[in-house]
Amino acid sequence: MSTVQSDSLFVQEASARRVRNGMPTNDLVFSAYAEGNDDVFPRIMDLYVAPSSVVADVTFGKGVFWRNVPNGMYQLLATDIQNGIDCRALPYSDGEIDCVVLDPPYMHSPGGTAHTAHQAFERHYRNNGTGNRTNKKYHEAVLSLYEDAGSEAHRVLRDKGVLIVKCQDEVCSNRQRFTHVEIMQAYEQMGFVAEDLFVVMRKNRPGVSRAVQQVHARKNHSYFLVFWKSDGSKRIWEAP
Repeated sequence: MSTVQSDSLFVQEASARRVRNGMPTNDLVFSAYAEGNDDVFPRIMDLYVAPSSVVADVTFGKGVFWRNVPNGMYQLLATDIQNGIDCRALPYSDGEIDCVVLDPPYMHSPGGTAHTAHQAFERHYRNNGTGNRTNKKYHEAVLSLYEDAGSEAHRVLRDKGVLIVKCQDEVCSNRQRFTHVEIMQAYEQMGFVAEDLFVVMRKNRPGVSRAVQQVHARKNHSYFLVFWKSDGSKRIWEAP
């Protein structure tokens, strides 16, 4: 191949890769932030959920995620187990929701004053004992909650509906548990496609530990995972 031919092919390939209608910018949504959930969540919504979509936040709590989302941008259905609606038994019909947001208490409390911010799991889902729809304990109960809630989200979501999940890894019984990986594996078995992952790093230092010797790195970050409901075809994600 001559030099002229080679140069011509390079120009053709470069032209094919050029974005014709795009504008140069660095105002983008990134995969990691040292900001609060209320700052990161609206960026994820902008990227993955079209305005006016029906969004079921099934663990709404105090609505922290929504503090910086303009009122009326989405048709928000806000429920929580504290108000009597369990994320594992939603009052919606099959396929009627565009997006589900799931942020259950995601760490067990082994006793004493450890993980005091996460006592809601024991209080609402009884993961230090048995009962309340599960016969599992500790981290396995946490994972079971995500699995059951994910299955219910799959039921109520429309085809290509979006599931946004908040989670954090933990160490349980001195064993490293990569919760975000376990959730991805379980949800893909249900028919979800894992499309994106966002890392949220806490700005303050974690609480004081009384461990004699540190064995694992202390967690100072959490995740938003983004899935979409597949109908079994080999389609790729398309921006809303």
